[in-house]
Amino acid sequence: MADKDKKKSVDPVTFARQVEAEGRKVTWTSPQETVQATIMVVIMSIIVALFLFLSDQVIAALIGLITGLGA
Repeated sequence: MADKDKKKSVDPVTFARQVEAEGRKVTWTSPQETVQATIMVVIMSIIVALFLFLSDQVIAALIGLITGLGA
């Protein structure tokens, strides 16, 4: 049972060659695509932050009206 749990060991040179071969298979994004994706993430983060802020303000105002503790 213990023999099945052991993984085949690979020498460091073979491992490095395998890592290099796998690295060549990766499809890397272009700098332009990376910038565009980053801008979209920032814009969406701002939109979500504004939505959550406004939702919180509305809910706080409603709770204040219901409980009479509003300013």
